Amino acid sequence: MRSIVQIGFGAALLCAALVANAADRGSGHFRKGEVRLEAKHVIAVTVDEDGDAASAQTYVYLSSVPMDARKVASAFQPSSAAEEQLGDGSAGYVRICINAEGAECGLYFSHNNPSASFNSSGYGVFKLDPAPKGRIAGRWVLAEPDDFFGETYDFDLTFDVAITPPPGTALPADGGEPGKAYRAWTTAVAKGDLAVLRRLVGGDYNAWRIKSDDESDVKAALKDLRDGTPVQARVLRGRIDGDDAVLWVEGKDRDDILRRGRVSLTRADGEWRYMEADLDSVSD
Repeated sequence: MRSIVQIGFGAALLCAALVANAADRGSGHFRKGEVRLEAKHVIAVTVDEDGDAASAQTYVYLSSVPMDARKVASAFQPSSAAEEQLGDGSAGYVRICINAEGAECGLYFSHNNPSASFNSSGYGVFKLDPAPKGRIAGRWVLAEPDDFFGETYDFDLTFDVAITPPPGTALPADGGEPGKAYRAWTTAVAKGDLAVLRRLVGGDYNAWRIKSDDESDVKAALKDLRDGTPVQARVLRGRIDGDDAVLWVEGKDRDDILRRGRVSLTRADGEWRYMEADLDSVSD
């Protein structure tokens, strides 16, 4: 009897998931010159890049091919994850950015075979519709074609979709173990301590440069890191998802320029390792 109940419960969950997916609707088109995208699929993700979680944006992707919302939501660079899902065939997407106040913060069009891309903001009519918590619905239309360097473009995009948040849970105020590892990393960068950097580095690009047998490669890597890495970093907040963590940090680099943004770390062989950072210079 217990197994029958479990099977029934599992079937109910599956049905609920199918109903939720069926409720997601995205349609319309985007045209730039001779390249036209017909939107057949839609996902929406929370893009949490700001130090203040209340400033998180929503990205709505309307695409010609299916996309995995979780992969995009969990990626350090969401749109890079979206690009990877286009494949090698003729496919594309339109990404609509919506800020915390519900206004549009830009539209980006990307297409493969033929290759085309386009950025726009402030054109046409953008409007959100009432939607339950956890969903977003609306329309953005530019009915009369506009001109961009000799090519016309127009679009009419409609969406009603569940929002997929980044996975994971909040870290302690100091960033926990990932925060400790990042502070060790920044100290090693400031000191040029290659032994520590080689132990803590992750990711193919950074690891290859730091661990290179060519001294000039190592020096160039260290210079690049020192130019943008805080000498001492303060963790603003953090999120952990299994063996992956993101920290929001700020601190002044060796040129006394205040840097603020995100850092990605991954746990491997029981130790947290630096993967990449997206830090901008900001005013004090």
